[in-house]
Parts: sequence; C-alpha cells; structure tokens
Amino acid sequence: MLQLSIQYKNRDDFCEQLRSVKEQFVCEGYKDILFHLYSGVFDESFLVQAANDIWERFGTENIIGTMSAGEIQEGRLIEKSLLVSVLMFKCTSITVHRLGSVIGNEQETGRTVCRIADSTDELKAVELMLPGTRMRTMVLFEEAGKCGRDIRFFGGYAGGHSMASDEHFVFDHRGFYSDMIFMVCYAGRDFHIDVDKSVGWQTLGAAFKVTSADENRLISIDGAPAADLYRKYMQIEADESFAEETFEFPLMAEKDGEELLRHTISVEDDGTLDLAGYVEEGMDIYLCYGVPTDIVQKVDVRLEEISTFKPEAVLLYSCSVRKAFWESFVDIEMLPFQQIAYTTGFHTWGEVGRDYASGNIYEYNITLLSIAMREGECPQGEPVSVRVDDSALKGQASLIKRLTKLVNATTTELQHAYTNLSMMNTKLQTIADQDGLTALYNRRKIEQIITKSYESDTASGLIMLDIDHFKNINDTYGHAAGDEALITTADVMRAAVRQVNGAAIGRWGGEEFMILLPNVNAVQCCAIAEQLRQDIESHSFADVGQITASLGCIMLEKEVPLSELFIRVDSAVYSAKKAGRNKVIQN
Repeated sequence: MLQLSIQYKNRDDFCEQLRSVKEQFVCEGYKDILFHLYSGVFDESFLVQAANDIWERFGTENIIGTMSAGEIQEGRLIEKSLLVSVLMFKCTSITVHRLGSVIGNEQETGRTVCRIADSTDELKAVELMLPGTRMRTMVLFEEAGKCGRDIRFFGGYAGGHSMASDEHFVFDHRGFYSDMIFMVCYAGRDFHIDVDKSVGWQTLGAAFKVTSADENRLISIDGAPAADLYRKYMQIEADESFAEETFEFPLMAEKDGEELLRHTISVEDDGTLDLAGYVEEGMDIYLCYGVPTDIVQKVDVRLEEISTFKPEAVLLYSCSVRKAFWESFVDIEMLPFQQIAYTTGFHTWGEVGRDYASGNIYEYNITLLSIAMREGECPQGEPVSVRVDDSALKGQASLIKRLTKLVNATTTELQHAYTNLSMMNTKLQTIADQDGLTALYNRRKIEQIITKSYESDTASGLIMLDIDHFKNINDTYGHAAGDEALITTADVMRAAVRQVNGAAIGRWGGEEFMILLPNVNAVQCCAIAEQLRQDIESHSFADVGQITASLGCIMLEKEVPLSELFIRVDSAVYSAKKAGRNKVIQN
C-alpha cells in the first residue's frame, strides 16, 4: 500500500495533482483507493467542489471529509487549509457506508454498524468519522461493540479550529452532514493494522464523585454544580472563556478500568459542563494536568511498537486539546512517526478506539491515536529506532513535573490529615455521647434519642431499670465490685434488646438506666422488660453473686408532654420497688 497527500493551493494545482495520483494508481496496479479530506477551511461550496473533483476523476464513493481542528501532513501541523490524504491498496478492499439520521436513533445505528461489520468478509478494521458530540455515542458504541472482537475500531470527531465555532460537519462530494456517520471498512486477508492511543496526563489530587450526569452533560460533582470544581480549586469562573481556561485541566473519569479524559466545550448557566465525551453517575472523576515528560514517554512507547510493526502508512488522530497544550511545540510528538512511515491526519474534537480485551468501543479525548497500516507480512530487518526529541522542553518539563509532584504530595498529605481529623472528630463525638464506665449512651445523649423518637410518628416503648439495693453492693463489696456490676448489667441489657431494630440504652444516673424500644407495642415492651428482669436475676455477677432490678415500662404518647412521661416511667419503677423489688410495673 501507499500513502501520499495533497495540500490544496488552488483548483488548477489540485486537479493536476489528482491527475498525477490517478496515473500512479492505474500504472502501478492498485486495487482500491481511499480519500480522507481534513479541512480547517469552513466553506461548504468549496469543499464539496473539491470532493466532487475527486469523484469525477476516480468515480469512487471512498471519499470522506471532516472539519478539522488542525491538519497533519508528514507529521507536521500545516497552516489552516484543506489536506487530502490518499491511501492506495494492492490487495485490500475499502467500502464506505454512509449512516444517516443518527441522532435519536443511536441504538439502531450501532446495531447497523455491528451488522455490517460481522457480515463483511475478511474485515480487519472499521473507521468511524463522526460530525461532533451531539450524538448519544455511549449507546451507539455499546451496540457497535457487540461485533467480532478481532475487528479494530478507530476514528475521530469533526470540529473546527476554534472552540467558539460550530463547525461539526462531515462531508463528501454530495454535501455537508451534521447527522451522518461515515463507516469505512478495511477488508483483506493481507491487510494488517495496529491501533493504540497515547495519553500522558496525570491526575491531580483526590477523586471526586459524579453525582448527576446526562450523557455529555456533567451536571454535578459531589452534589455541587460541576463548574464549582474549577471555581474552588482553579479560580476559574463559569464565564465565556471557561472552556479555553479549563483546557489545561481536563477531567479524567474511570469506566471498567479504562481512563477516559474529558474536556469542557461549554458551561451552562446552572454550572453544568458540556463535555466532549460522555460521563455516567457514580464515576470517580479527577482533575488532571499534562506533564510534558510523561506525555513524551507515552509517545516513545508507542513509537517503539509501531516501529516493530513496520507500517507502510500512519494516520494520526490527535485531540485539539493536545494541540492547545503543546502550542508551538505541537510537532515534536508527531514528527517521529514520519520517520517510520508516511504520516497524515488531523486534530479532532474526540477520538474513537476499542479495548480488545473487553470489546468495548470508547470515546476518548486528549489522546494521540496512532493507526499503523501495511499490506503483507512484516518485512525482515531491524526496526527503525525513533524517539521524541524533547530537548527544547527539558527545563520547562522538569519544572512542571516537580510542581505536579509537589501538588500531588501536598494533596495526599492533606487527604491523610483530613482523614485523621475526621477519625478524631468521630472518636471525640463518641466520647462526648458515651458513659465513661458502661460505654452506653450518657444521659444527655439518650435523652436526645428519646426526644427525637417522641417527636416522630414511631410507636416506641420506654423502659427504666434500677438495680435493687445497689448501695449495699458498694458498701459490702466495694466500689470496684459495684462498677463491675454496672458494666455487667449493661452487657445483659444489650443482649436482651439486640433483636429490636434501633433500640438505644443509656445510663440515666448512678444505677438507673433508660431503654428506648422503637416500633413495639405495650405488650411487647413489657415482655422485653420481664425477660430482662429474669436475665439479670439469673445472671451470676463476679464478686457479688446474684442481684435483681426493678423495672417500669410505658409507651411514648404524643398527647402527653415528654417531661410527664419521664415522671410516669420513674413512678412505675418506684411502684415496683414499693411492691417488693425485682418486678416489672407498667404505667
């Protein structure tokens, strides 16, 4: 196979170059041909005419055009223009399917992609060229990904050079389309392709949680408007320059172990972010930042892989955010590919790739998608050794990396400090609510719990327990034995009410305890009180032997003031003691 390119200067020159390409195609006996038109010029009549010039000379439907955020020729970003990439094949069949009326029919379109893929003989790869980010690609890709896992997928999203533009169109010799996908099928026994992405962006700080999202609309993070994340941590306000200012700090989401970077296209009045890619509720999401040395390292790994593959042609589909990030250094990560094989491509508004282990097709952002192709077996000989020359970045890159490490380290320390502080606050709160001896609730806390239950519509029973002759225990056996008796009584009470959901026990004072039993009636409340009385009577207390308790039980009635209910349950305990102790009295 062979790749070459034409940069449009004027129509006469363009037609002459097309004539030369046609002559080469015929004379050298190529079987099929594919034209990619990448345009940074938004002029419908001009572009359709250029595509029609190709169609008239070649008579092929294999013409796909896309608006571009930057045109790549021989590994370099060229001036804003129309670039035509020509791929000629000796033994590969190329078929372009035009899938229209996608918006609102994404699921069926995905099924069509799957059906075409599975029915195409010797299909090796599918390229998808999409007109922007308005389609529900999550649904589309879910269906398309059900085709055979050995089929490679790649592609890109159309979009202009400016974030403020609305140039999300694909086109061919018939016209411009905002609701059509080009599906290119590469089929042939001797066609080989290697597709992968390079990223290099690093997360900054802790994960946040997507709490509300609708496809490409990120509505809230950790319960707050999504734009607040940038306002809080980056001091970036949600105004007309928001998208450009957040370019360097995109978001990274995680789905099925795959890292999906997302950058903002626009921000809505309520703080919702319109992203170049879908997100889902429940996803962990991070702020992230590009580190030049890490980006270069990822690209170097990919260069080694492609060099070993020994392609005859390379396509680069690189996100417009990478172009904005690199600024005048944008060529350094692309030029090395040209040393391996002829390289063309464009800067996209999103990239398409497939995880071949799971078969899932994903919509990516901020990636450099490299597509290496060849016909026939891998040639013999040592692969070309190619690396990115980042010497011009050394000082700046080193500084950025150190600053990024500092931010991450500081964030980690703050996270640990916050976690420790939260644990300490929890412990302090527990101590504040707990009786120091028995570890039951103290009087303040159990009174709060009873009050809350009283104010609710829950039917609750209340038991007051008083250990009989407790002063004699202290006088006879000592205060240590008395304390141990209180601790053991607390354990017996816990065991007795364990089956009552929401039961709460508190030390009311000295040897008195209060037990709240939610969602019980009067009969059940008294039955539990009686069982507790028997459990205490039958229990052997260390150093003391047998002790007994007097119990009163009532129901919380909203028509009776709570202060009067406390008097009523205390009166029931007094009646039990007056009746000979070791009794349960209902009041």
